[in-house]
Amino acid sequence: MKIFVTGATGFVGSAVVKELVGRGQEVTGLVRRRAMAGHVEEAGAKVLMGNLLDPAAWSQAVKESDLVISASQPVRFGEHLAIPESHRRSYYHGKMVANLFLAAQDSRVKAIAVTYGALGFGNKGEQWVDGHTDLNPVGYERSVTGAFWHIDKTSRKTKVPLLNVFTGWAYGPGNWCEAMARGVANGTWRMAGPGDNFMSLIHIEDLASAYAQLAEKLPMGERMCLVDGNPVTQKELLGMVAGEVGCLPPKAVEVEEYARASGELAAESISSSVRLSGDRMKKLLLPELKYPSCKEGIPSVIKALGIKKAARRMEDEELKRAAGF
Repeated sequence: MKIFVTGATGFVGSAVVKELVGRGQEVTGLVRRRAMAGHVEEAGAKVLMGNLLDPAAWSQAVKESDLVISASQPVRFGEHLAIPESHRRSYYHGKMVANLFLAAQDSRVKAIAVTYGALGFGNKGEQWVDGHTDLNPVGYERSVTGAFWHIDKTSRKTKVPLLNVFTGWAYGPGNWCEAMARGVANGTWRMAGPGDNFMSLIHIEDLASAYAQLAEKLPMGERMCLVDGNPVTQKELLGMVAGEVGCLPPKAVEVEEYARASGELAAESISSSVRLSGDRMKKLLLPELKYPSCKEGIPSVIKALGIKKAARRMEDEELKRAAGF
């Protein structure tokens, strides 16, 4: 199968490319900057330089593909963005992904899988969410899911089938998870609010495997949610990380203070609550996960990052805090 992947150098896209190539698929990765092309080539994929706003460089490659996977994200974790900027990026993201459908019209492409995040469903508190839940994007997903309806309309107009894929917070060495782990270890990370909000997660290796199964089976219809199905609260997650690196859990700050330090979208993302079901994924794609929950996944991440436990750090910090230091 020939598969065209956008966002091929990103955290999710690069893992998906590597997994697909490992399963014998013929993969072409779209890359914007030559400096990043080596990562795609090392994975065994073909590199195509180009920008999604300029179809001339890549439209033929799309037409010759069986499946297109859009893993492009218009915002990086840690960017200090305000909500108006997210709306601007959403507009351009919608145009770029729509270009994929226009290029795929009347071609051999069986479907285009477009990647969104769990926060596209909004801040749902303790409510369980699945593919039938209405969208109400918050946080970083304001810059991605805001283009959902335009992309859906373009799919129907071009008659190119659309696979809507909603992933949990993909964690592993790199991206937000590494920043969090190192921040917890060195004492700079902060919990946003009381920490009782639920975060829906999936280890990056399981996410890549799920995408590979998605490519092989092409389950059309209801939105596909790729998560481990075992959400934890922000406080629980940070407690796990702190326990693995051998330090005290991070201090909590008000969400408004977190926003002033890290940006409006970051604060809204990390403090919103989404309990996303993975039942459909497990039934149709991946019945057994390598990391069924972050309880199994976080220790592997800390080990891979080489953050060694400080055997006495927690005890020493507790004594200092008790002494008023």
